[in-house]
Amino acid sequence: MALGLKRVDHVSMAVWNLEEQLAFFTNVFGWKEAGRFRNEKEGFAGVVVDVPGADGQRQMQWEILEPIGEESFVAKFLRERGPGLHHVTLEVEDADKAASGLRECGIEPFGGPRVSYDWKEMFIHPKKSGGVLFQLYQQLDVPGFLGGPPPKEGA
Repeated sequence: MALGLKRVDHVSMAVWNLEEQLAFFTNVFGWKEAGRFRNEKEGFAGVVVDVPGADGQRQMQWEILEPIGEESFVAKFLRERGPGLHHVTLEVEDADKAASGLRECGIEPFGGPRVSYDWKEMFIHPKKSGGVLFQLYQQLDVPGFLGGPPPKEGA
């Protein structure tokens, strides 16, 4: 069985206050903010910071999510589990082949594989992985979002 793993893309955490957590990473670790996003429909906002490797170049990213609605998945997660690790995202060569590989291991991927703008994604439920939600994604060459272009930042 092979999932065709390429790399760790990012680690994501959920917090009640994004700015407070961002200050920790920038002040204590010296990580640099790479970008912000907001998804009104799903009820969350986020910021991504670059995690440098030994050569000073970005080796991966850290994502911080905060709820902007009481019914969002982030708010629900925080109420149930408190602040902390939300998911780890791994890039795969081919999402469909990775899904088949998971099934060979007796794991049914959930949430996909589905296309969302310029990637194809699925998840491994924490009950199947020892308590961590894993997101597997394949970067697509051409945007394939089925509902039109993705929401613009700040929308």
